[in-house]
Amino acid sequence: MLRIELYKEILHVLGFGLCHQLPERSFIYGGVQFPVCARCTGIYVGIIVTLIILFVLYRGAQRTGVPGIPFFIGAAIAVGAMGFDGFASYLGYYETTNFVRVLTGIMFGSGMAPVIYSLLVESLAKHRSTDRILNSARDVMYWILSIPLGLAVVYGLSLILGFLAAGFQGLLIITTFWLIALVLVGLVPRYMHSVESWRDLKAPLLWALPIGCAIILLCAGLQLWAMGVLQ
Repeated sequence: MLRIELYKEILHVLGFGLCHQLPERSFIYGGVQFPVCARCTGIYVGIIVTLIILFVLYRGAQRTGVPGIPFFIGAAIAVGAMGFDGFASYLGYYETTNFVRVLTGIMFGSGMAPVIYSLLVESLAKHRSTDRILNSARDVMYWILSIPLGLAVVYGLSLILGFLAAGFQGLLIITTFWLIALVLVGLVPRYMHSVESWRDLKAPLLWALPIGCAIILLCAGLQLWAMGVLQ
């Protein structure tokens, strides 16, 4: 019992500075609430699933070129869909659902992922191509595929893992901030453009992990400070 309560508390702290964590807008499996709401869950899942697709898609030569026009159209649709669903429901025009929240979140996360991908490749990769990403019909099809794959991850793994699904979501959050921190590490001259193979990533990854975790804790600290100021 104590272990479950500790598990819940760790997850709560993990998402405390990142999300409102309202139970009615969050997934709960096996009595354990996800660390962030359904929409934020979708965002993190969308980012990680899409990044995996991009790295596999361009495994021959990782690209840094500006995305093609289809990306900007798709990203605008994703931002618009999430913005409309969020604001329209908050203003009381209609009642949204957790499925719509997670769907629009995945769409938004899938739109953010190519930006993170480009920054990672540009800052770390020793050999990189200047070809544009998501500039062909095939590439765009794989990118769009991240949406149903993201939904499968959220609902499929939740049904399989039960209360452990919340912990899996927590790992996705940590991984996302780990990768963001990895971009920052790539700005350090020692590691900039130093990665030629996966083995070269060991040192940057080791530095990036505590930085990513520190960012999460900093967000939690800022949340506590804001709550103190508002009270």
